[in-house]
Amino acid sequence: MESVLFFVLIFFLVRLLTDQSNLHTGPAELSRQAEEFAANRNYARAEEILQQLVQATERRQGKDSLEIASYLRRLARLKMEQADQAGAERMLQRVLSIQERNIGPNSPDVLSTLEWLAHLSRKKGDLDSTVALVRRMLAIMAVAYGDDNWRAADVYNTLGLLLREKGEGEGAVWAFHRALDIREKSTGSVEEEKDLAVSLHNLALTLGEEGHLDEAEPLHRRALSIRERILNPDSPEIAISLSGLALVLWQKQDHAAAEPFFRRSIEIMEKVFGPGNPRTTAAIQRFGELLMQKGDYGAAEPLLRRVVAAEESDPARPLPLAEAIEKLAALLRSKGEFADSTTLYRRVLEIRGKELGPDHPAMAIPLRELGRLLWQQRDYTQAEVHMRRALTLGERGGDEANEFVGDLLYNLGLLLRDKGDFAGAEPLIWRALSLAEKVHGADHANCAAALEALAFLRRAQGDIKGSEPLLRQALCVKEKFFKPNHPALAVALSSLAVTLEESGNPDEAETLLRRALLIYGAARGPEDLAVGSTLFNLATLLYKRGKYAEAEPLYRRALGIYEKVRGPEHPDTANTMGMLALVLEATSDLTGAQLLAGRAYNIAAKTLGEKHVTAIGMRAQLNRLMMKLAPVHEN
Repeated sequence: MESVLFFVLIFFLVRLLTDQSNLHTGPAELSRQAEEFAANRNYARAEEILQQLVQATERRQGKDSLEIASYLRRLARLKMEQADQAGAERMLQRVLSIQERNIGPNSPDVLSTLEWLAHLSRKKGDLDSTVALVRRMLAIMAVAYGDDNWRAADVYNTLGLLLREKGEGEGAVWAFHRALDIREKSTGSVEEEKDLAVSLHNLALTLGEEGHLDEAEPLHRRALSIRERILNPDSPEIAISLSGLALVLWQKQDHAAAEPFFRRSIEIMEKVFGPGNPRTTAAIQRFGELLMQKGDYGAAEPLLRRVVAAEESDPARPLPLAEAIEKLAALLRSKGEFADSTTLYRRVLEIRGKELGPDHPAMAIPLRELGRLLWQQRDYTQAEVHMRRALTLGERGGDEANEFVGDLLYNLGLLLRDKGDFAGAEPLIWRALSLAEKVHGADHANCAAALEALAFLRRAQGDIKGSEPLLRQALCVKEKFFKPNHPALAVALSSLAVTLEESGNPDEAETLLRRALLIYGAARGPEDLAVGSTLFNLATLLYKRGKYAEAEPLYRRALGIYEKVRGPEHPDTANTMGMLALVLEATSDLTGAQLLAGRAYNIAAKTLGEKHVTAIGMRAQLNRLMMKLAPVHEN
């Protein structure tokens, strides 16, 4: 017991001597010690000394001394080095308060404190506060140094980046323009040229995102030219400029000009960062996606597979791997490789479910896509399960997810339609229509698509009169949304024509079909399949009205298109032959009718089977013609 007391006494004596020594050590020496402890990562001891300096200065000079602010700034730096952002922010707010009392709120000396606070606000994701602090910095600079002082260029650039991140493209363009205007006035040194290229690139990038491609392209070219002149040929900044220019050219549909820039950008990144570096794989993935959008699946697939292989080699990056697999799955789906695409989407869900949980928002898109794939493969039950799961996740996203939810409701409604559940499909598509009107406005193509789907459901349930106003509304929307000769208009015209014919208005139906035929012919050429189907529908309408002379040449044109596009032994070809045979029968050309009916039956029996309803009907038609042509024997 006595030995324990002895050691406790020794401890307090040493601590007392240490404290006494600190009392007689001057602020400069304590400050040096604090720096030394901080350099050795002994943050606790460094903070303890700085706090002693703060307290001692408060006793001598009061709580609002500028000397205290200097110690608090150093404490804030220590907090930041220890990732204590909240602690650093508290220190800096007190520094700012002291500075405002002593030197005024608009003194240039508060700029560095505002910059630190902006940095901390940005790190915690408070973009609004960060923007406010940066704007205050610019206001102080304008008063202290003038509107076009070179110091402000960096701050305007920062403001542009923040506004771009917030989605305020117009404000970002203005900020980047201000940075560029200032830097244009002070060029010459290599560093100034580098800064000028940054401003050009940032402005070009934002203009491109805002759709101002013609303005963006020359800025990208100028930034690239500067960087190629002053930097090493393999500089990452050159790769960034090449990628930006390539993207703008691609968006302008100049694919041939864009591709060399993309490839050169990737080549530089592979050399500088390595082929498996995340920056390199991100560039390869983007190029692959663009090639996929172009429809060049053969060129896109090896690029996207490279990205998957690179991500698979790094087990520490499961979520980027899931994203890479998702892109490849989308490509394979576009190629019609549904089974492989389905397998990949299941893998995406497995990875994200494990890393993020089954109810994370990032699960919604692959669930939707897997549902669509299963729908295409006629696995309606599982398709509905996955799409409803995606819908549940989407509905938790609030107004920001309205477009996703609306698209999903529409597709789920079509799925139920294909299952024959018309009553279940209709309320889903009404909801989809409501969301499309909310997101896009009432005159959008998505609204027209929903109206057409609702019209189909009404017609399928026997409500032909109810489908007509929906189709008229859909046509009206499309006439506002699309150009006069867009094929989407022809689709609406044809659908409305079928309904009008069924409801007893063949004259208007004929007018609409002739208009649809003109649109398809102008938009797609005289031998397009859509032209063939419209010719067939118009000919059938004329046949039913007894206008055989007008119907026959239309059927013959339709038959020529089907034979060329579908092939001579396709069921659609056989059906057209059968209808043309009816026209010839009606005009007493029984021999020609029998020949066509025989060919039609042979094709249908071969492709559909002799017991198929179409083949049975054609056989009956052929038998009737054969009986008409059979010689009559008198007794």
